[in-house]
Amino acid sequence: MSRLRVQVVVVAYEGGEELVDCVRALAATRYRPLEILVVENGSSNPTSIADIADLSECIDVVHSPRNLGFAGGVNFGMSWILSHDKRADIYALINQDCLVRPGWLGPLVTTLMSEPSAAVVGGRIYEPDGTTLQHAGGVIHANGLTDHIGRGCTDDRAYRECSDVDYVTGALCAFRAEVWGRFGPLDASFFPAYYEETDFCLRTREAGLRVLYVPESEAVHDESSTLGRGSLAQLTAYHRNRMRFAVRYLNRRGVRGAALKSELRWLLSGHGLRQARALMRAYPGLAGDIVRSWRQQK
Repeated sequence: MSRLRVQVVVVAYEGGEELVDCVRALAATRYRPLEILVVENGSSNPTSIADIADLSECIDVVHSPRNLGFAGGVNFGMSWILSHDKRADIYALINQDCLVRPGWLGPLVTTLMSEPSAAVVGGRIYEPDGTTLQHAGGVIHANGLTDHIGRGCTDDRAYRECSDVDYVTGALCAFRAEVWGRFGPLDASFFPAYYEETDFCLRTREAGLRVLYVPESEAVHDESSTLGRGSLAQLTAYHRNRMRFAVRYLNRRGVRGAALKSELRWLLSGHGLRQARALMRAYPGLAGDIVRSWRQQK
């Protein structure tokens, strides 16, 4: 029996050396057949990726004339793949600031092959120090806030079991072709980033499928390197898309009261107050999101 064909999509924006390192690690993956598509997503100085295609014969590079955001970049790449006879059995998404470890791909493919109900799978991701856990799957709270399970854990024995989770990060995830055909594309309104993979995962789960954390697949991730982790731009993008996500799902489910209480508790805990500037930028769009959601439900 032939092995499943895998296509990896990397959305690149002002990537520099971290992008080169990311693609070099992917090209060193021993799993075959494997192809890698780098989507140059409207960078102001794209010369840093000029030589990426030369790293391996399995790499293609395509260019978007403008920054489409992460979701838009993925969609651009997937459209190119489907129109250029590059179709695969399984697709994987890897962030440009994510460095996969040897053997990362096989466990994801095996899980998708052995678990027909699994729609999306993701891996065990470490902080840049290589030992502190960053992600062992994700959880969605009542107000739409997300947390990475296991974040900050330094016990290498922890989180070693495959498990069902609310979502997995788009920094490292994979899905079958039929899942993309049924639930794709990603929602590009989550611009420039955050919640596009959460939305994708939740749509599959609402259809009765599973999202799985696969600990044997490992990578190191310099999280939010493009926007700057903890910066005003990063927090504003996160909370703005959180509001959009929360209205879309929590309003539809009729649990707005629980969401509001959860938001107030979070604010009063002090966490929200420390992010007040970002929230003041995000909250004004909430009314418009509620109106749009209400109209879509009519």
